[in-house]
Amino acid sequence: MSIVCESVNIHFNNDIYLNQVNLKLPENKIILLLGPSGSGKTALFNRLCGLEKVVNPDARIYWDDYLVSDLKDANNVRSNYISMIFSFYYFVHSLSVKDNIILPSVMQGESSKKIRQKLDQLTSIFSFDNNSKHNLDLKNLMKKPIARLSNGQKELVGIARAFMLDTPYIFADEMLRSFNRSTEQMIWKKLLSDDLGIGKTRGLFWITHKERLTKDENIHRIITIENQTIKEVKRDQKNSFDHAAIA
Repeated sequence: MSIVCESVNIHFNNDIYLNQVNLKLPENKIILLLGPSGSGKTALFNRLCGLEKVVNPDARIYWDDYLVSDLKDANNVRSNYISMIFSFYYFVHSLSVKDNIILPSVMQGESSKKIRQKLDQLTSIFSFDNNSKHNLDLKNLMKKPIARLSNGQKELVGIARAFMLDTPYIFADEMLRSFNRSTEQMIWKKLLSDDLGIGKTRGLFWITHKERLTKDENIHRIITIENQTIKEVKRDQKNSFDHAAIA
C-alpha cells in the first residue's frame, strides 16, 4: 500500500509553511522526514493521517486507492491503513498500561485470541535482559497505571500500541525522543525485528530531528523541508548528501 499527497498547502494565519507538496510514500519502505521546529512537519503528518483537513481545493491525499476527503469517514477506516505514534502521549488514564496497548484492537473488534497473541509477541520483542533497561521491560509495565510511568516508559507503551494492528503503514512523530543514544539504538534494533515487519511487510514514515539517522543504512529514503518545499536527500558514496526538490 502506498500513500500519496498531491498539491497540499499548509498555511497558518496567512503564513505559508509548505507549498504544493507532492509526495508518494511507497509500500514497505522506511522514510525519514527531517526539518526544523515550526517547518510544518507535524502539520503534514496530521494531514497525511487524516487528522486535519487539507484546505486548498486541488489538494488530494490517498491511502492506496482511498481518497481522504471527509475526516469522519477517515476515522472509520484509518485502522485499515495507518497506525500512529504521536509526539505527545494520548492515553486513557483510567485504564492500565495493558488496556491502553490493546485498545486499538478492541475497538477494531479483533478476537480475544488474536489480541492475546499480538500482545504476547510485543512483550517478547520489548523485553530487556540488560538490568539497566529492566524498567523498560513491557511485561513489567502491564499492570501499572499510566500516570506512574516515566516519559520513556510512556513512549514505549505508545510504540507497542501502534503495532497492535496489522496496518501497512506506521506514522511516527519524533519517535525515540525520550531515550539516550544507547537505549535509542537498542529499541530501534527491536523495531527492526522481522516480526514487526518494518521495511519488509509494512512501511514507516518517521518525523525526526535526529540527523544522525541519515547515516542509518536501514533508512530507505530521506526527505527534508527547506524553504517551504519538500526535498529529497540523496546519499552519495561518501555519506554526504545532495538536496533535490521533489517534483
